[in-house]
Amino acid sequence: MSRIVISIPVNIDVNFFTSINLGLIHNLQIKYVKCKFFKPISQIENNIFDYTKKILIKHSNIECIKSLKIKILDNNFKYNDIIDNIIKNYYSNIVKNDVVLIEGLIPTFTEYEFLFNLNCEIAKIFNADIIFVTSIFKKNTFEEIKSKIYSIFKKFLNKKQLHNAYYIIQKSFQENHNPFFYCYNTLKKNNIGKKINDIKSNLLITNLPFVYIPWGHISNIFKINIIEICEYLNCNIINIINTCKIRSTIFVDDNIVYKKYFFKSLIIISAKNTNLLKCLYQIIINGNIITAILFTEYEEKNNSAIINNLIYLSKINKITILNINLNIWKIYSKLQKFHKNYFPIQDKLLINKIKNYILKYINKIIFYKNFKENINNDYISPYIFKYNIIKKAQKVNKSILLPEGNELRIIKAVSICANKKIANFILLGKSKEIKNIAKLHNIVLNKRINIIDPNHIRKNYIQFVINMKKYKGIIDKVFAENLLKNDMFLATIMLKLGEVDGIVSGVNHTTANTIRPALQIIKTIPKYSLISSIFFMLLKQGVLIYGDCAINPNPNAEQLAEIAIQSAKSAILFNIKPKIAMISYSTGNSSTGKDVDLVFQATKIVQNKCPDLIIDGPLQYDAAVIKNIAKYKAPNSLVAGKANVIIFPDLNTGNITYKAVQRSSEIISIGPILQGINKPVNDLSRGSSVEDIIYTIVVTSIQSINKI
Repeated sequence: MSRIVISIPVNIDVNFFTSINLGLIHNLQIKYVKCKFFKPISQIENNIFDYTKKILIKHSNIECIKSLKIKILDNNFKYNDIIDNIIKNYYSNIVKNDVVLIEGLIPTFTEYEFLFNLNCEIAKIFNADIIFVTSIFKKNTFEEIKSKIYSIFKKFLNKKQLHNAYYIIQKSFQENHNPFFYCYNTLKKNNIGKKINDIKSNLLITNLPFVYIPWGHISNIFKINIIEICEYLNCNIINIINTCKIRSTIFVDDNIVYKKYFFKSLIIISAKNTNLLKCLYQIIINGNIITAILFTEYEEKNNSAIINNLIYLSKINKITILNINLNIWKIYSKLQKFHKNYFPIQDKLLINKIKNYILKYINKIIFYKNFKENINNDYISPYIFKYNIIKKAQKVNKSILLPEGNELRIIKAVSICANKKIANFILLGKSKEIKNIAKLHNIVLNKRINIIDPNHIRKNYIQFVINMKKYKGIIDKVFAENLLKNDMFLATIMLKLGEVDGIVSGVNHTTANTIRPALQIIKTIPKYSLISSIFFMLLKQGVLIYGDCAINPNPNAEQLAEIAIQSAKSAILFNIKPKIAMISYSTGNSSTGKDVDLVFQATKIVQNKCPDLIIDGPLQYDAAVIKNIAKYKAPNSLVAGKANVIIFPDLNTGNITYKAVQRSSEIISIGPILQGINKPVNDLSRGSSVEDIIYTIVVTSIQSINKI
């Protein structure tokens, strides 16, 4: 299994963030680590240069989503589609790698909140190790930086990810510094060389998970081809030196005094400021080297003598001269955006220099020494779980019957599932009524959805009911007709006859109304004595299975053991390796009593019947799921702190707990899912959301391929 790492930018420029990702990939390569680069969403549409495909293409053949597709988010399902597509793109092209580096999205002003949240979601989805790439311009300590980032992200990421995060920190010699973007007056006031030496002396690479990278003198490495700026500003060319490259831009709007920084710089000066132009002319005459000049507010028909003289000198001294009609401050505003997002994608030599420069500082990051260690293979994020079960349901392509066909939530859910090709559907109800509801709410009913009026088909099953073992010789035609007036009874007969693969019902009916026909007609799998239920609890720390929270009020030890075994089989069907915790108010032998003894006996029964299952009990809930508590309460347990199948001792405890967790945490819970039955029939809560219904349909489809 690959170790997944995500680099998340925090108030950082594109060029620094890009350089870090290049350096990280380069660091892995020279250590002969198999690595892959993944950019979930392209940001080229937001005027951020799409260097990913051009520079890192050899590390990634994974498709990325165009950012234009995520601009309008009108509901949760569209958001989920984005996440589903990210996961799909990730899995579709990933081969066996040691490390996958995911590049986080760079938040833009207009979509800052959404892209910030999306970075956090991607980190949680893949249970990724996090490298925060940030900047520091004051004398903050690492602990202050860490504390600030922790306070920003603590609501969005789990504690483990934050606790184990790494930090790469840009340390610059002046606030808001950009290596390409100088103002003349600022340069005049600062002793840059001294500042750079101070940064070098403060460079820290220690056992702490962070590294400072001095970025102020990176301008010695970065150089921009003047043609790129010319094309970006749409300048006119007076004289061009094709090999001309600059490493800074200098705006001159004050008294001009020659500085060495004019070399390899673009001097931006107003064509109307005669005094400054004369000073610039004198500097060139004195033999000082000037690389490039941009005249602003330029009008060729009104050229002054000094402008013509500067143009003449530029041709002799091989100085690039450009002009534009805009004023100097409009150019300033435009170049701010350019420098913020610029990266030299065409210059291979420069890119190699950048990689090697970054490598000097990140080469000792401890994370990469043990990149194969501490990978949580058992962790399944809710999004990955949902993606995997949808993919599995799409593959098996079953037929699901929903008796409450005229319920709006059912119609919405079925439409979404049909559009995703999750299953084929039969809705029981009057065709005209269902289609009117769909039309009123702009719901599309495609060809995967078949609407059947139950009144038109009831008579088809009268003889079958009369001949059923339960009723044979006891009931007549009239009695059978009355039984078939119940749509759930009718649906269960259709399932019994194999006309459909599963049933989902309950948004308008009680659990008893859904389950009773199933118990009478479908019955339990022969090896089981009861039907039980589970809920898939999609918690941020992973997916847990709760059982039994809907069916059996007070199971005895044998029944509780059977619920545990059924739940373990369900876990395996959904690709979860079961670690079963039998829950009580006591852990181990810390307390005694009738209820504790019941759980202890049930645990022993499971161990005897299924010795291959990993199970422990009695365990308190906190000892079952929290590692720090488990090591004190049950240090020798194979389950404590790692449980993913939670078996409650009775219905009262289970139902209260699942609803408390679901509503307090605002999570998705899929269920109740019935198990131990010959064919899948699943009950919906009357408070089910459309999303709850969708995933119950998905689970029902998967259950139909295997008897649990």
